[in-house]
Amino acid sequence: MEQYQDLSQITMGPELQITPMMHNDLDQLFFDRAYAFAPILQAHRYRSWSKQPDKSKQKICLQRAMWTLASSLSSQFQVTERQLYAETRQLLQALEAEEPWHQISLEQAQAWTLLALYELTCEDYHRGMLSAGRAFRLVQMMRLYEVDVPQTPPTQEMEQDQGQLGLQMRAQDDWVENEMRRRTFWLAYTIDRFTSIVDGMHLFFDERMIRTRLPAPEANFASGCPIDMSFLADMISIINLEWPENDLSPFTETVIGATICGRVLEHKQRPPAGNRDTAYEFCRRHRSLGALLAQRIKLLRMQAALEYLDPILTFTALAAHIGVLMLYDIIESKPLGIGAQATQLSKALYAEHQQQSLDAVADTATHPLTPILLLLGARFSQTHPGLNDAYNKLMPCIITTLQTSTNLNRLGQNFLSLLGHPSDNKRGAFA
Repeated sequence: MEQYQDLSQITMGPELQITPMMHNDLDQLFFDRAYAFAPILQAHRYRSWSKQPDKSKQKICLQRAMWTLASSLSSQFQVTERQLYAETRQLLQALEAEEPWHQISLEQAQAWTLLALYELTCEDYHRGMLSAGRAFRLVQMMRLYEVDVPQTPPTQEMEQDQGQLGLQMRAQDDWVENEMRRRTFWLAYTIDRFTSIVDGMHLFFDERMIRTRLPAPEANFASGCPIDMSFLADMISIINLEWPENDLSPFTETVIGATICGRVLEHKQRPPAGNRDTAYEFCRRHRSLGALLAQRIKLLRMQAALEYLDPILTFTALAAHIGVLMLYDIIESKPLGIGAQATQLSKALYAEHQQQSLDAVADTATHPLTPILLLLGARFSQTHPGLNDAYNKLMPCIITTLQTSTNLNRLGQNFLSLLGHPSDNKRGAFA
């Protein structure tokens, strides 16, 4: 495979050069700030190749994507941010033009996923959605949704190719590599869930097809100490089951929160109830989702009381509150029918979820996709102006939070425009 040569000073444009000191600073910035919400690379594994002079094109693309996202999180690199971004896109597009599609690498999928996060939060939201779609397709083509499918015994034909089989066995034995594959999938999965609820789009990844274990605790990932985590379907299949609290990382909590929001979205997208049986099924599903959200909120409150304020857990708690508001909105927008029993069911659900929605408190967080949840909360507040004073108080808080976030997050600026409020952003809009 053709290689890029990595010099001591990497020329990236007529006015920009990455010196060794900048290299170190950007690496550290990624792991200090971006890693919290995009923990898809093991620091030790990355640093083992980051300064090698013969890195593959895929690794160089990943490194540029890391630096692009990292530069957006510090005023120190605002001048270089745009040039980093432009080169990252150029390198990724050139890679796809040169390499056959069957040679897709994990680094390539990771690079597109990180670039999509950057575009969603710092560039044009729709461009970010297109890049996210490309990342999703790469993840799908690599079948990262089934990293932990039980391996079938080798066939006679496979046994004849000892070289290929040996490579496969070594890859299976590399737990850190497989954990990075798992985490790349789950990051793409959470982006899919949270961006889909903005405009009610259909989900890309089918939850029923997932055969990849949940992310391991950070200590295990950092040290390379193998551990078998549960599958998503086993983790949230039973209501009122006490979930383990000690071995779930904030990233895993985000996956669970995204899953519940995705289920609420799918619940909303199903056709309205047409008869008594479907009306009762709708109510059963609706109450089950409400119980699941209530359980998540309770557990996250317990964690918040025992631990320091983790911005990722705060974001996940906010997602649960927004899920409650979405359920309440569904009750208003999807009548169960015109019969007496359907009307009675609708009133019962309305009363239950009205109280739940009043208890849902929108909090602030620093996760880059937080503006998506704030937008949904603001939309709900706008459509229920006379329901309760709590909703009238919620809207100014959301607007203030979005205005504050625009200095580092273009997503907040875009959503302020959708809500009809000016932005205090001073960075300027990017075309």
